[in-house]
Amino acid sequence: MRGFRKLIPSMFHRRLVLLGAALLVPASAMAVQLTRLTVLEGAQLRAEAESRLVRRSWTPTVRGRVLDRHGRVLAHDRPSYDVEVSFDAISGAWAERHAGAYARRRHAEAWPKLAPAQRAELIARYRPIYEAHAELAWERFALAAGIPREELEARKARVSGRVSSMFRAIVDARRRHELEAALARGRELTAQAQQEIERRASRPILEQRSAHALAFRVPDEVGFEFQRLAEQRTVLTELLVDGISEVMVTVPTIPGLEVAGAGDRRYPFETVTVELNRGTLPSPLRGEGYQSVTVTGVLNHVLGWVATTNRDEDVLARRSAALDRDPSFHARAMTERGVDRGAYRAGDVAGRAGVEFSGEHELRGLRGLRTERLETGERTELPPEPGRDVVLTIDAMLQARVQAAMSPELGLAVKQDWHGSENETIPDGTVLPGAAVVLDIDTGEILAMVSTPTFTREQMQRDPSSVFEDEINRPFINRAVAVPYQPGSIVKPLLFTDAVTHGHVRVDERIDCTGHFLPNRQDVMRCWIYRPRFGLTTHNARFGGPLDVVDSLMVSCNIFYYTLGQRLNRAGVTRAYQSLGVGSPMSLGVGYEHAGRVGPGGDPRALEPSDPIFLGIGQGPIDWTPVHAAEAYATLARGGVRMRPRVIDDGSFPEIEELGWRPASVDAAIRGLDKAVNDRRGTGNHLIFAGRYENLFNTPGVTVWGKTGTAQASPLVVRDEATGESRVVRTGEHSWFVVVVGPEGGRARYAIAVVMEYAGSGGRVSGPIANQIIHALRAEGYL
Repeated sequence: MRGFRKLIPSMFHRRLVLLGAALLVPASAMAVQLTRLTVLEGAQLRAEAESRLVRRSWTPTVRGRVLDRHGRVLAHDRPSYDVEVSFDAISGAWAERHAGAYARRRHAEAWPKLAPAQRAELIARYRPIYEAHAELAWERFALAAGIPREELEARKARVSGRVSSMFRAIVDARRRHELEAALARGRELTAQAQQEIERRASRPILEQRSAHALAFRVPDEVGFEFQRLAEQRTVLTELLVDGISEVMVTVPTIPGLEVAGAGDRRYPFETVTVELNRGTLPSPLRGEGYQSVTVTGVLNHVLGWVATTNRDEDVLARRSAALDRDPSFHARAMTERGVDRGAYRAGDVAGRAGVEFSGEHELRGLRGLRTERLETGERTELPPEPGRDVVLTIDAMLQARVQAAMSPELGLAVKQDWHGSENETIPDGTVLPGAAVVLDIDTGEILAMVSTPTFTREQMQRDPSSVFEDEINRPFINRAVAVPYQPGSIVKPLLFTDAVTHGHVRVDERIDCTGHFLPNRQDVMRCWIYRPRFGLTTHNARFGGPLDVVDSLMVSCNIFYYTLGQRLNRAGVTRAYQSLGVGSPMSLGVGYEHAGRVGPGGDPRALEPSDPIFLGIGQGPIDWTPVHAAEAYATLARGGVRMRPRVIDDGSFPEIEELGWRPASVDAAIRGLDKAVNDRRGTGNHLIFAGRYENLFNTPGVTVWGKTGTAQASPLVVRDEATGESRVVRTGEHSWFVVVVGPEGGRARYAIAVVMEYAGSGGRVSGPIANQIIHALRAEGYL
């Protein structure tokens, strides 16, 4: 008995332990679930619960402006809005859908037991209430939009017709695809299978679930009024017996209403009219008084354009990179919930070329966020931030004047009989493509960057092939920065200063002009003066002895600079050109840039032994752009101080590099450029018409230093689409003229580089254009 009593407590304890263990298992499971809900997923669940009590909506922003150096607006958004309405409201399905939803809620207990006819009767009872509200909403819409009701109905009908047509076409395509797939699988097309195919084929398309614009590009005041209407709610009531009404539901005052930002990008200076003095032109083109010249496509190569993104991967990647590299911008752009206020949505625009592309990070604005707490009615608003302005160093009116000087209408950029070069691929009257750059020597700022021919944005939309598929004129290319040209003789003063600095030639050294560089070869490496048939052989004969650098630049003696190229050799010419920026990108932010090349394919190591000789006169395996040329002459005017050119004024100080040129060499080179333009013997001094000399530069009160250049050019070959064969459409030489100019008696202030493609003589073609650019600087107050 005592043993039995001892057994009872032990059995009791064992049962208690077993019971506790049994209770512990579900308790543990509950604890795990509780931990998951409160700790691991608590934040997410709280956010989901809160989201049901909070309504958030975005408010639109605007893109920043692009301004010129004087604050003129070159690109801006015209603030406007598209007013959209959901398709089910447009089609009338909204009233039917909401009447059915209300009938089911109102009669929830009886609904499962009702026959289809009874359900339809209840829905029909409430439908007129929703239809009447929709009718009143459309009246309000038409009034707020300022359009006749008949026009609104016509717009609704066009949307409905378009979407219905799309739906039918897509349903037919889906059905056909489903049937073909079923037959390919050998599936029997029973009535049930056909019903299933029809159900899948008839599912709604995106356009049926989207909002559609019914009022386009409405101004601010109309857009704001619709934004207020979009926030308003209306109480619907059901009329009961004895005139008593009962509240049914609260619905939007205008069902399905949305307001979308739809600002148009405007470019006020795309078309400009300027007055040019015909009395300053060469005598064959000269006239009395002023001529009005209207230029179009002004600055389009620089500004670029915007286009709808459709959330392209490259656009999204650039946005992500901008957020990652700039913490302060990241902080401004993100909401408390970690959403990017500048994120790209379907239909957004982004820069696609030029400054619009490179400045996208600055120009893109940040949307505002409006938050309403449904349980309290409290509203908070994070205001939108407009995009920041981007300021250019360009002067829009100077740009327009330079473009006008290069317009076919004025005649300087058209092949003329007095240009003097016979070229069967460019008969008289042919419009000559080209480029011009104007650069402020003191700051490195580019004041004008013109490439002709250009294009208009309307032309891009209406006839893109005329912009992108014209292989001869190539209007879409910015020739000022993107096309490689051999520099020709304009590099001669630059190579001389480098050669003196590095001990390859003395400042006062004289070199014989023998007419041809190789003693036993009169057919290659000749000086341009060597024409024995006309009694012209050497500059030695003309000057009575060897030339110093000043006279060699004045008359552009090739033998002098062949000699310098030979002395510099491969390493020296490579160093000289690279010190002037050839081979290094300038990162101007205007689109594709050609960095320049020394050596075949840009590899100086591949230079042949004879190449440095040709490089001494800017020929052979060397190329650069008009921006390089203007910057190089500005560097010379600064005494060998390079200042990286720029188009975008970001407020920073320009990058500066001392090249260490000897002052004596710079002074000698400048004196040579002075004589090239201002001495009657200079190659850039005059034009001759009917035996009469005419000064090339005729702006009073200024001093000009400069150099002509006539550079070899590879033939331009295009493929004939009709025959599939290639043909040569342009041959000849490119025409250069580069000058520095300043007020009379003062220092040089501006560098100007002009190149005209396949135009021949630098003095006769590019020189008169450079002269007009100096007049433009005077007209705009720079000189």
